Amino acid sequence: MSGPVWKKPDEVMRHMREKKKALQARFSHAATTTTNSFDDNDKLTTVSTPSETVSVKRKNPFRRSPAKRPKLLAVTQDDQRPAKSDLMSMLSSTNALKPDINKEPTVELPPALSIFATVTPECQKVDRCAVDWSLKTKVRFTSKSPFAFSSTLKTSEEASGITGFVRCVNSLNSEEWSTLDTSTNAQFHQCCLLWQYPWLPWLSMFPRDAKAPVTSTTSLQIGMDPNVSNCLVNDWCESFRSLFGLLRARQCPFFYVCTHQFTVLFRAAGIGGVAEIHALMTPTTRGLRDVLQKEDITYTMPLKKTGQDQTISTNDDETKEDTQAGDGDPDDEDCDEDDDDWINDIGLHSNLRSKLEAERLQDGGQGTSQGTYSDSLLLIEGVETQGLFNWLLNSKLCLSSTGPLAGIPPTLFSPVAFHQATLRPLKARQGFLKQDGENLYSIEVQGPILPHSMVSLMKLLQSADFTAVWNGLTSTKPFASFQSSTAATSAFGKESLSDCGLDRTSLDLFCSSQLPPSVSEIRFQDGCFYFN
Repeated sequence: MSGPVWKKPDEVMRHMREKKKALQARFSHAATTTTNSFDDNDKLTTVSTPSETVSVKRKNPFRRSPAKRPKLLAVTQDDQRPAKSDLMSMLSSTNALKPDINKEPTVELPPALSIFATVTPECQKVDRCAVDWSLKTKVRFTSKSPFAFSSTLKTSEEASGITGFVRCVNSLNSEEWSTLDTSTNAQFHQCCLLWQYPWLPWLSMFPRDAKAPVTSTTSLQIGMDPNVSNCLVNDWCESFRSLFGLLRARQCPFFYVCTHQFTVLFRAAGIGGVAEIHALMTPTTRGLRDVLQKEDITYTMPLKKTGQDQTISTNDDETKEDTQAGDGDPDDEDCDEDDDDWINDIGLHSNLRSKLEAERLQDGGQGTSQGTYSDSLLLIEGVETQGLFNWLLNSKLCLSSTGPLAGIPPTLFSPVAFHQATLRPLKARQGFLKQDGENLYSIEVQGPILPHSMVSLMKLLQSADFTAVWNGLTSTKPFASFQSSTAATSAFGKESLSDCGLDRTSLDLFCSSQLPPSVSEIRFQDGCFYFN
């Protein structure tokens, strides 16, 4: 076999040029044929060649002819000018019309903009923000400019913040010479401290929720162990006595007692415009109020919507009957009496009956609050506060029998130190966020935020404009809605509470009876507070 025939490079290039020319001629011939076909017939055609077939786009069946399009009348400048005779005729016809006396007047509807203006709430402006007595779980501050402080502290800043809070000293307003750090970081750390008892690192003591799921067996072992529970309760009683003694001596402005079913706010005389020592309790049930009546504790319900403030006293039988009639219908009372008679007839054991009664009080029973938390707020004033203190000190209803906090005494929160108390810092986190396409600086504080911390943080942030948004504990919101009918002057409160641990500026706010805005967001701008 002979090998492939040798071809010269010139012949190879010549063959390639011939093929290229033939291909170009074929393409140009196909394009010319297609153009001539459209011009002659104005129809869809396809031109075929020995090598390939060219397709053409079909005609749009929904195309509208230009003759069928709507035509607008051409208006000249002369047509737009009204004739003088037409104007005179219109004026004469207007003067000729006479008003109809019998015709009813037409009702003019307001424009749409005014309707929406009435629906949209207007921002209210105040020079200073009143104290919100509800407990808060989280608050976030946002600002367009960077904050003057940081959540990362130096050793000297942390030490000065702790020293200033424990000694109740404001480094900026101190008249004596001091070596405390006066930086904004130290002041911020001082604002984020509180005293608490008990403090168990492996348990969440706030908020107290008896229905929270049990995540570990350790909590059950501690709560159900009678020895451990008794030790905690004994220390708690000592702490409670110490804290109540500070309150009576007006060296503690307020403190909170948080149980698994209600929260009690104790306030010293002069705080909130009330001249006497007093306590606020919420939420309450009808069964719980019956227990307080049996303990001869007189209270009022200032936020009750049905009628005026109702005073409950166990010494007055008529008042008891009126209260029971107000809490339930007469038919319900007859049913309750029938139930008691039936229980006595079947011979139910007294211990079992007392256990069922305790469960009814804890669960709320049939007589829940007056429908909302605000309606069930109780006010205990004067010497009755001592009776409430004794009842809380000895009552078993303050201890939960189930859940992760079973057998653990209620949580105490205070802005000043007391026996067995633990100094606890709030968790602060600083970062950035984007809102409405705008970059903002933010700082978020978590934990049981007491009123003194909220007031101090807002005062510290007033060097620049900011917006505050918070989440409050729902069961404690009625504390912010209470206002005393016989408010005392703030001068009396300031003089009697000079050693309570609050500075002069904050004490003026705490002694005021002004109600805070019932909002969860407030804006500070140009030296004033704005809220919807």
